[in-house]
Amino acid sequence: MVSKAWEKDKRKVKKLVEGKSFDWLIMSLILMDAVILGLMTAAFITETLKADLFVLDRLFMAIFIAEMMMKIYAYGKKFFKSGWNVFDFTVIAISSVPFTSYFIILRTFRLFRLLRYINKFSRLKQVINTFISLLPNFMAMLLVFIVFIYVFAIMSVALFGDIFVEFSNLGSALFALLQIFTLDGWASDIARPVMAVYPHAWLFFVSYVFVSFLIVISFLMSAVSEIVRRQFMLKSRI
Repeated sequence: MVSKAWEKDKRKVKKLVEGKSFDWLIMSLILMDAVILGLMTAAFITETLKADLFVLDRLFMAIFIAEMMMKIYAYGKKFFKSGWNVFDFTVIAISSVPFTSYFIILRTFRLFRLLRYINKFSRLKQVINTFISLLPNFMAMLLVFIVFIYVFAIMSVALFGDIFVEFSNLGSALFALLQIFTLDGWASDIARPVMAVYPHAWLFFVSYVFVSFLIVISFLMSAVSEIVRRQFMLKSRI
């Protein structure tokens, strides 16, 4: 009798946590928690109000812990066979540790739980799936770019390091080259001062910008090709 009552109770809890209403409730609470965490960083919030917001944040944390306990109770060992469940459990476990209460950076990890509800929206799910499919291409481009910028950083230190602080060591050179890569005032802030001392330095900077541009274009072309391939595969299955 006790065993049957136990199983019946577990089925009720499982039906509850698998319901759409429960999902929408948790998603709404996560969004509300996101607003609270944002307000706690605002300059106009007084210390008294910030303390009240902290209490609300702890209340949401208690609800999320209760949610995890309900799901573990309903699914048992099967709970940890789901990647999303493990992700949720890890995030909640980290953000519920007492000393993290004072570190808003760690508490904000709870907001990543919104990712699991992407499956409720087909468009968002498609965006995430496309993003994941492009990760191998991006990692390949990143590896090529790391080698490329490392070589140019060493060259810049050897060429301009004796005079210009931006290229005085490898770390500074890498940072300067990253600034050039973003095209953020690189000509007036970096290139022209160097060219005033080394007239032929334009060859170095133009070559760097040109090759950087080719690397980015190559990635974009591979990304478009991957997206077209995925669309073709989806249509062929229909």
